[in-house]
Amino acid sequence: MSKKVQGIGNQYTSEENAKRQRQERLKKVVKKRMFVFGGGLLAVIIVLLIMVGVQMHSNQQASQERQAKEEEYQKIQDEEIELKERLNNLNDDEYIEKIARDEYYLSNDGEVIFKLPEDQKNNQQE
Repeated sequence: MSKKVQGIGNQYTSEENAKRQRQERLKKVVKKRMFVFGGGLLAVIIVLLIMVGVQMHSNQQASQERQAKEEEYQKIQDEEIELKERLNNLNDDEYIEKIARDEYYLSNDGEVIFKLPEDQKNNQQE
């Protein structure tokens, strides 16, 4: 109200003024509660998003580790198969005889081994 206008001091106007003041206080309280509730909800959402991000990062690292371990395991399995094959070959007399003839020029009784120029070139290249 302006300074020139005087309010009527009756009961109705005082009740209406009190009612309006209560409504304004109630609106302020509701706004304050909504602000606090909204802030709390926002904080919870941020914490949950951070937790999801951390979990995704750790899952990605675990997946990469698992893949590396699987590759290493496959490599070791391949190596094991190769070593078993070599072991089986070393238990085979024909294979040992072939290696002895090729690499060490061993011969059976009555055999003569001739070195050819191609053999010397192959030995020098190796």
